[in-house]
Amino acid sequence: MDKKRRRSRSPEKTSTEGRAQKKYRVEATTPPALDINNYQLIKKLGEGSFGKVMLASYTIKKQHVALKLIEKEEETNHKDIRMEAAILRLGRICPFLIRAYATFQTESLVVYAMEYARGGTLHQLIERQQYFTSLEVQFYSAEIFLGLQYLQKYGIVHRDLDTENILLNEEGHVKIADFGLACTNQLGSKAYHGIVGASGYMAPEV
Repeated sequence: MDKKRRRSRSPEKTSTEGRAQKKYRVEATTPPALDINNYQLIKKLGEGSFGKVMLASYTIKKQHVALKLIEKEEETNHKDIRMEAAILRLGRICPFLIRAYATFQTESLVVYAMEYARGGTLHQLIERQQYFTSLEVQFYSAEIFLGLQYLQKYGIVHRDLDTENILLNEEGHVKIADFGLACTNQLGSKAYHGIVGASGYMAPEV
């Protein structure tokens, strides 16, 4: 009698071969940092023509952040919003620019979740001290210069540089903020013409 020949099973085949495989659907989830419900508002830090900035607690990490809230309106320029979000990402590289941890939107708001500069603004420091020593002037001027130089490297002009848009971290180092009026692609001899910025802080030629 012939012995039945048994075929060896390929190791690539599994015990579920021949049966329909189950398909699992993974529901899309919103990353915690992009959910407005994960931020608890504490107080208002400032307000401008484009929105307001609130001190908030990122409840997951128990970390203080600054939330810039821009209300969506019919005349909202989404191109400018995307431009500011792109500039804020540069803060991850340059220590003298404020950085964004996350940018997202709700039904009615555009939100930038940014690092919180605990030292306040340069304007507040000037009001407290009344004057700076020559060494302090050199220190702040040098850090502002380095921040602007880094922006210029990428063809970015701030256009609204006043003492309220120069923040200070808890160690007293400069953090340039508020790029809502900035213009990009200003490389080489290309020039941009327009009257923008805070009165009293515009360049003399403007």
